[in-house]
Amino acid sequence: MSHPVGTLLAATYRTPAGPLVVVVDPHAAGDLGPAEYGAVVASTFRDLDDAVERIPVGFDVRPRSTVPFVRDVLSRYADGDLDALDEVSVSQPGGPFQQRAWRAMRTIRAGSVDTYAGLARRAGNPQAVRAAGTVCSTNMVAPFVPCHRVLAADGLGGYAYGLEVKIALLEHEGVLL
Repeated sequence: MSHPVGTLLAATYRTPAGPLVVVVDPHAAGDLGPAEYGAVVASTFRDLDDAVERIPVGFDVRPRSTVPFVRDVLSRYADGDLDALDEVSVSQPGGPFQQRAWRAMRTIRAGSVDTYAGLARRAGNPQAVRAAGTVCSTNMVAPFVPCHRVLAADGLGGYAYGLEVKIALLEHEGVLL
């Protein structure tokens, strides 16, 4: 019988695009370095099962475990502090291009957007436009890594949680569609 690798904290928070389930590893160091709360390792506009399916096997997930820092950041974001999401440290597995692209997404300021081609350039491989789209679709920590700010050259493009969620986030951030 295997023992859990560790305990993850999960809770649902209010956002302008609807409820967001956030899973935090209190022992992880994320892209912003060590943080008192750890790092966000999964988030979804679906349900807890959706988040749990995307994290490595062996973790024990404790639902209804609010992380005050994450709650406060999401509350500030909902109240109009659009840069608040930038304060949350995240961690997700991925290869070198994925990691560069996710870092690049975090440089797209709230209230602005980029294209898949622009994201590929930001990530250091201008030819990787299709790969940039794939990186957006595999992002496990939206909206903290704001893949909703990446659009197709000829329109909205896709969004794993549905275009209504993407539109709600962009409208909240003042992007006129």
